[in-house]
Amino acid sequence: MLYGGWIVGAILVGFAGVNKKGGFIKAFILSLLLSPFVGLLLTLGAAKKNPIGCKHCGNKDNEAEYCGVCGKNE
Repeated sequence: MLYGGWIVGAILVGFAGVNKKGGFIKAFILSLLLSPFVGLLLTLGAAKKNPIGCKHCGNKDNEAEYCGVCGKNE
């Protein structure tokens, strides 16, 4: 029963990682090896696959509304 919950949790964390740079497989494997909770924390902290970027300065790594490079709000 414990192993089944661990695997189901790892699968759910894998789906949470679909839009992250690591993807499903990396999130799933991390969750299996460490724990679903730790895997979820690492997955939520990972960068997005396609960040929004800044329309004003062209910074492609911006994931927030406020740009740290040019200081403009979107």
